[in-house]
Amino acid sequence: MNEAPALSGTRRRTRIYWACHLLRWLPLGLVMPVLALLPAQRGLDTAAIGLIFGVYTATAAVLELPTGTLTDVVGSRPVLVIASVLETACFTGLLFADSAGEFCVAAALGGVGRALNSGALEAWYVEGVYAEQPGANVRPAIGAAMFLTNAAVLVGSLTVAALPKLPDTLTDKVNEPSLLPILAALPCGALQVLAVLLLIQEPRRHQGTRPVLRALASCPAVAWDSIRVSLRQRNLRWLLLAGFGVGVGIGAVETFWQPEFARMIENPATATSMLGLLVTASTVAGSLGSLLAARLPERLLRRKDLVCASLLVLIGSAIAGMAIAPSPIVAAACFIGVYLFLELRAPLAQTLLHASCPPGRRASILSAYSMSTNAGAVVASLGLGTILGALGTSTIWMTAAAVVTLASIAYLQLQPELSPTADPTPAATSALR
Repeated sequence: MNEAPALSGTRRRTRIYWACHLLRWLPLGLVMPVLALLPAQRGLDTAAIGLIFGVYTATAAVLELPTGTLTDVVGSRPVLVIASVLETACFTGLLFADSAGEFCVAAALGGVGRALNSGALEAWYVEGVYAEQPGANVRPAIGAAMFLTNAAVLVGSLTVAALPKLPDTLTDKVNEPSLLPILAALPCGALQVLAVLLLIQEPRRHQGTRPVLRALASCPAVAWDSIRVSLRQRNLRWLLLAGFGVGVGIGAVETFWQPEFARMIENPATATSMLGLLVTASTVAGSLGSLLAARLPERLLRRKDLVCASLLVLIGSAIAGMAIAPSPIVAAACFIGVYLFLELRAPLAQTLLHASCPPGRRASILSAYSMSTNAGAVVASLGLGTILGALGTSTIWMTAAAVVTLASIAYLQLQPELSPTADPTPAATSALR
């Protein structure tokens, strides 16, 4: 008799999850194509633009685990509200920034917002679904959310391409073309804040100032305890290792593909056009991969560990194919394949991760997984670039392909874990009191 209300609540939660996820990524999809262009139009050199991107990435990376812990302690709703406000503030700061320092401030706001957003919405969704239906299959909803991410980025990039073609009466008051996407992103960001305030509901965890302050003071203990949980549980250790391997592969591709493809094509005009087409094609491929992962029948994915291991081998093969491709066309096909297999794997890997997370630690462990992937990307871009850069991009990609392929072994080491609704460890529980 109680099954229908539970299902109804799960469906509503799923729709809210998708709506808030789409509204989060739509303004980012508008802004990402012009993040480097706007400071360049305002006179900043390449070094300054690199500094701005470095501030954004470093801020998000450093705060990844602390903000995940904050979500576990105070709840997803307040964290998501602050994250949405900060990302919208970042867009506003970009509009008025006129120096490297001002751009860095805007980037830092965006980095904090990104860190706060990382895992908070997904944790809210999965915790709620597991509370209503223990052991429920969350793969389709997570896969659909990842599809919406790619769709939002694609819509944003197509909108950026279309904005300069608007009638002059709509654009003649904007003297910098790269401002148009940011102006379009501002109302989207405001809509995101409103959606979180109206749609995300959860029990209030702390009443009054003192309980809130005590909860905040417990964050360092909760963070360290989450690290201990991740290292103590066999599956989490292997999943973090797999995430590191994926980060190495994707970091190597994303850092070096543009200059390498430009070198292969030689003609600058043709290279610019092809690079734009490749971004669109890889986004479409990623959308198809995540959609396929969401729609595949569960009976075909009973051994998600084997499927994820196989997909890592395919990702490694595609990266190796880019390294030894005899022509730009073959390299482009392999590049698109990387994102197809990556997004096909991602919802399955997230499902395995959630199945191993104890309640009360979900956002922290999602952040730890994101940190492992980011660490792999840093190793690829800085480590492999520094050590193997003189040997050429092909050597870097072959090394990264080997790391990704070896990381597939991590999925083969997974064993059945405790139910995701099991109680957290005693240390975890005490840290929250």
